[in-house]
Amino acid sequence: MMNYEQFKEQFKDDLKKSLEAEGYKIERIDVIPNTKLQHGEYDAITVRLEDSMVGPSGNLENFFDIYEKSNGNYDTVLGHVTEKFADAIENVPGYDVNQLKDYEFIKDKLVLDVVNAEKNEAILNEIPHKKLADLAVVYRAQLGRDGDGIATVLINNMMLEAMGVTPEQLHKDAVAIAPEIRPVEVNTLMGEIIELTGAEIPGFEVGGPEDQILVGTVKDKMHGACVLAYPEFLDNMAAQNGGSFYIIPSSIHEVLMVPESLGTDPKALQEMIETVNATELRPEDILSDKLYHYDAKERLFELAEDYQQRTAEKELKPERESAVKKLKDKEIQVSKEPKREIKPKVKDRGEQAI
Repeated sequence: MMNYEQFKEQFKDDLKKSLEAEGYKIERIDVIPNTKLQHGEYDAITVRLEDSMVGPSGNLENFFDIYEKSNGNYDTVLGHVTEKFADAIENVPGYDVNQLKDYEFIKDKLVLDVVNAEKNEAILNEIPHKKLADLAVVYRAQLGRDGDGIATVLINNMMLEAMGVTPEQLHKDAVAIAPEIRPVEVNTLMGEIIELTGAEIPGFEVGGPEDQILVGTVKDKMHGACVLAYPEFLDNMAAQNGGSFYIIPSSIHEVLMVPESLGTDPKALQEMIETVNATELRPEDILSDKLYHYDAKERLFELAEDYQQRTAEKELKPERESAVKKLKDKEIQVSKEPKREIKPKVKDRGEQAI
């Protein structure tokens, strides 16, 4: 079997020949270091078509991983990737790259994405974003569809500067148009399970917890955690949940909302998040290891641990105020009492100095 460096050099050349054999005119194929949200740094293999400034790309490290897991079945991997790139080429959006500097072209294509701020710290320095607790809201232009689904371009600081738009204006426009392009879809956890499995699960009862926990995503269920940044979404969910609720970041694709009225232990929810992230999800699909909370009264989205601390401080505050009030009342009471006349003490003659 080849090592990664050997695979990289051979695969680049063979993919070009394979695509050309399919009838595509390939100018060149490059392997370049790249940074992608939720993925970190990786080697991207990019295909540049003749007479075109755009082309599909993929994660070469993922392809090498498939090669290793297939016990070195190189031809099968090459065939799979060739088919994947051919499909992407057929669906490359028809636009001029210069249009990415035109805000009028971009504006009505804006969508949102919500990612982990700490995990994506390096790339967040290069793109406009807005903090949401320990998460970050970022902005994309949805240009069409490619072989894998939706084709988007991540808005970066250079693009924003070229378009002459402020981050504040970008956010305002994005939150207005994104819900129209990628509308919210809400289902109960029970309804979601039935939709996925085609059958009810024994032990799940109508009206039970699974029928009260809500699942929030978007219509195509891809990168659906973005609904957390949609205006009025959290308020609407509070109304549907009957008040404040906890939020489980199920993945970057969806979030679960657990009503406070269920009386679920936040520690149990936190432990569940950590277990699922460690055992069930791919690293790139993990949104956060933290539990969140939405305070319907304060209209505040925050980490559950911050909510608990804030609540504890509120409970202590009346006690402190009560103690201070007692002291002030005592001072007032003392001040209203009649002052006793203090007479000077007269010494006995025996105490007088001779």
